[in-house]
Amino acid sequence: MISRPEQDGDQQLRLLADAWEQAAEHWRDGPARQFGEGPLASLLQDSRDYLEALRTLMDLLDAAERETAGQHSGYLL
Repeated sequence: MISRPEQDGDQQLRLLADAWEQAAEHWRDGPARQFGEGPLASLLQDSRDYLEALRTLMDLLDAAERETAGQHSGYLL
């Protein structure tokens, strides 16, 4: 079965969050806090937003494929 890209993305975000949690156990100064609350938090949120939009698009494409299964317009592409 072919995986959907948003599912792979979800997995990668979990790996990133896990890696940050492990690093944060040992890196507890001001720059670490700034990184975790700034660039990392922004990256994670932007990535989640992107994956949600991608999930919506993939669902729409899947529905269109199901609705048009077996149909053809007679045109060769």
